[in-house]
Amino acid sequence: MENVKDLKHTLSYIHSELNRIETMAGTLSSIEREHYNKLTNFGHRELVDIAVEEQNAARQLGSIKQMCSAMAQKVEGIKNAIDRGELGESANRAEIH
Repeated sequence: MENVKDLKHTLSYIHSELNRIETMAGTLSSIEREHYNKLTNFGHRELVDIAVEEQNAARQLGSIKQMCSAMAQKVEGIKNAIDRGELGESANRAEIH
């Protein structure tokens, strides 16, 4: 029983941290997009090059945000399965197959 409690605590921690990372990535992505828009308005070639790098960073951060969201949902699903007592059933079925 203590192991299940520890597992649930760990899953809650992972879920919380994934949500934090998702929020940070979203914020940084928005800032990068704003930088892109500002830098491209100057019309200076070197600034446009930097703007393109900012745009690429924004895309990557957006991907990280989506990945964290998906992982957080999976972790929450596992935690809910534990709460419903389904985790042991899944393990037993896996052993049978």
